[in-house]
Amino acid sequence: MTAAPISRRRALLGAAASLAVPTIPRFALAQDQPKVAGEVDMFAYLIAKEGEPQHASKLDPADAGRYSDRVPQALIRFWIEHGRGSYFDGLYWICEPEPFDAVLDLIFEGDAEFGAPDMAVVAYDAFGRLKVWHRHLRHMNVFMMDSSVFNPTEKSWHDQRTGQAFSEDFSISTHVAAMRSEFDQDERDFLAAAAARCGALEPGEVYGFFPALQMGGAYKVENLKRVRAAEHFVFLAQLGPFHLTRLTPPDPPAYPFGHIVPVRVIGKPDKR
Repeated sequence: MTAAPISRRRALLGAAASLAVPTIPRFALAQDQPKVAGEVDMFAYLIAKEGEPQHASKLDPADAGRYSDRVPQALIRFWIEHGRGSYFDGLYWICEPEPFDAVLDLIFEGDAEFGAPDMAVVAYDAFGRLKVWHRHLRHMNVFMMDSSVFNPTEKSWHDQRTGQAFSEDFSISTHVAAMRSEFDQDERDFLAAAAARCGALEPGEVYGFFPALQMGGAYKVENLKRVRAAEHFVFLAQLGPFHLTRLTPPDPPAYPFGHIVPVRVIGKPDKR
């Protein structure tokens, strides 16, 4: 197995683990009254643990209001108070959705289950993993490097003890801010090598593989270039249909968190 699928598998399992109710110190409780007992503000925890985002660019409240029907208020408050920006030396970027709407339109056009107007890209990593918020299905991950989409089950945003749905503010904060477990040392080392070769990323940039992995390119630092994120994702979205994947129930000891299985091709019926 090559490095790319291994990193993707770790990212998926890390994302699955982050969906569980985290154990967070009491100082990180949200300033607003939690909507569901036991919920914490993971955005507050992110600032307390990792500090302010690098390359921070705060969003004007009037501009932020454009997203009031697309993402929960907790994320909008974060944009206004702390800004869009990066963590882990540019490995992870919290972003504004609009520049990436065309990417979602291309991937999900004609799909019977997922509609692009219901989605918003809220974060991405330096190599093309997009975190997407869905107004009804909540957490989604889109992997541009291998043309796949991961959508956890509805149970992932319900309290396993009570069966009660978590508030949307809590769901978006865990989706966007609880990301530390999703990046291992191999990925951090790969980022450092990419930065040494190509230069550090500026806002709105990612590292792209040339040729793209879908076109037979190799997962090597030598094949990377710094490119504009939105434009590069649009290019990758047109290389072929994306595949929906899901995580199976736990199957210890081999798969204590479950394992990733393909479900179907995304998009118009003629893509399948």
